[in-house]
Amino acid sequence: MKFVLTIKGNFWKKVHHQLPLWREVVVPGLSIVVFLMLARSIGLLQSQEWLVFDQLLRVRPNEAIDQRVVIVGIDEDDISYVGSYPIPDRKIAKMLSILHTYKPRVIGLDLFKDKDTNSDRADFALVLRKNVNIIGVEVALNQKRTFNVKPPPELPAERVGFADVIVDPDGKLRRNLLASKTHTGKLKYSLPLCLAQFYLREQGIVFDHGSHSYDPIQFGSSRLVRFLPNSGGYVGTDANGFQILLNFRSHPEPFRTLSLRDVLTKKFDPNWIRDRIVIIGMTASSIKDRFTTSAVKRTLYTRDLGVENSANQYQWIYGVEIHAHATSQIISNVLDGRPLLKVWPDFWEYLWILTWGLFGIILGLILQSPAKTLLSLGLASIGLVGICYILLVVGWWIPLVPTLLSLTGAGLTTSFFDRDLRTLLEQRSLTLKRCFETIHNGPLQTLAVILRSLGEEDIETEKLRSQLEQVNRELRSIPDSLSQEMLSRNDSLYLEGNVVLDLQIPIAELLYHIYDSTLQRKFQGFETIQSFIPPNFEPLEECYLNADQKRSLYLFLQEALCNVGKHSQRATRLDVVCTRSASEYCLQIIDNGVGILSKSNYQSGGGGTDQAQDLARKLRGKFRRFPHSPQGTVCELSWPVVSTWWQ
Repeated sequence: MKFVLTIKGNFWKKVHHQLPLWREVVVPGLSIVVFLMLARSIGLLQSQEWLVFDQLLRVRPNEAIDQRVVIVGIDEDDISYVGSYPIPDRKIAKMLSILHTYKPRVIGLDLFKDKDTNSDRADFALVLRKNVNIIGVEVALNQKRTFNVKPPPELPAERVGFADVIVDPDGKLRRNLLASKTHTGKLKYSLPLCLAQFYLREQGIVFDHGSHSYDPIQFGSSRLVRFLPNSGGYVGTDANGFQILLNFRSHPEPFRTLSLRDVLTKKFDPNWIRDRIVIIGMTASSIKDRFTTSAVKRTLYTRDLGVENSANQYQWIYGVEIHAHATSQIISNVLDGRPLLKVWPDFWEYLWILTWGLFGIILGLILQSPAKTLLSLGLASIGLVGICYILLVVGWWIPLVPTLLSLTGAGLTTSFFDRDLRTLLEQRSLTLKRCFETIHNGPLQTLAVILRSLGEEDIETEKLRSQLEQVNRELRSIPDSLSQEMLSRNDSLYLEGNVVLDLQIPIAELLYHIYDSTLQRKFQGFETIQSFIPPNFEPLEECYLNADQKRSLYLFLQEALCNVGKHSQRATRLDVVCTRSASEYCLQIIDNGVGILSKSNYQSGGGGTDQAQDLARKLRGKFRRFPHSPQGTVCELSWPVVSTWWQ
């Protein structure tokens, strides 16, 4: 239990220690998330979210063709075949009569036939009155009455649906208005809703709606999902009446399509018509009954152009196709359970954005490498897009653009701030380390000699003054040498006496320079040495070391030589031996004096020992200090030979 409590205590102590650092790097990432949430709340990301929504709808897997809906499109060839436009009423009457012989369940006539003064109107009027399953259209929701178009006068009000549509600010169609009150307060229904109502009534499914346009619409147990002002990527949108999001059927040819010529010449399979919903409308490019969309794989317009799968952001789609998609959407939901497009409440959407932003921040904190962070954020982004795509396939529109920006923006911001902070801390740590090395290998070495002399003999005043002045000069030179060394970006080594060594020159040459300059220092241990055999550092010429490892190796040699000069007594010989075997390099500093190993623990020491052990860890080697026979000390550093790829 005590062990567990200790672990918990250490963990919370570490967390408490890290909190100030985390706060510095987390706050910028959170600021990005909050900014994106605010930007979304005021609609700055609305257009981008619409575009992504359209693209995800278009790349969904293909669904089956809805054989319950058939389009009769009157195209340019039909106009040429008839010889005039508008299409004469007698031709429309003949087409309707032919269709009725094959017993369709309901016919939607998406043609404006409000003028009854034609000479051939009688046949058309007779067909409308005789066949109660024909539903006509009107334009009824414009405030200015002259912009509205009345339905055929032969049809009663219950057999008329409005053809008004709602277009988003970017000019595209994504919603369908099913029910609305006119400016006179009269409740009206759209053509698709009327067609679905008639079709489902024949199967005993009851239509239920209140007295207000925004009241729930229900077919049996299936309730349609009403569009709200902030549904999905919309922000503060006009949601008057009863609107739904258009869940376009995902297929290059979602419905069977006939032309006026096909019907008049009876060139079609009768089974295509029997018990179906037939929607008649204009599909001629010269008639401006069309809108733009990018949420479908292909339209009749792009089919006529010969485009197999258009990637155009602005595809034309005819009004009759829109009615077909809307009608199919309703009856497929009621009969097949095909999902309507639903959205989360605002709270859950913003929580979703915040959660992914926090995930990005966590990635930025954990992965301290920019490359790893970028890779992880890329994979997380792909995962996020995949999740939103799968949810859309099953009928849920989840915000993607602000979430994706929150993930990547917060993650990258946190990573960059974390990297900068860690770089600053590393620079501070490096500065302290260099400061210690400079003081330890310079003034402290000289001061140690002075203290040793004071304890062993009466030192002359002038000699003491000279040594103290040396310490003073070394201390005063530290700031300049440190500033120059930090500015050199690890490319130079600054020694006492303003000596500057370039770390890019060969290792053997640099080591010999360290050896020569250190032996010139006025240490008592060097005065009794009679034999200085020049060392051979050439075995290290093929050793690859980075600048930091080179610096540490040079300081190791300097420290080992200084230890001989400070602590060795009556030494007459100093050897520096450098060897290379098949598996390792070895650097030894050997003397035959006494004094260095007077302590019981050969490996104990101060800052110099710590530097040597740290260098051994960097090189994955070993540092040892042990007695030399018959007398003296060996200071040894060994590390493995590592072959580079070009060797």
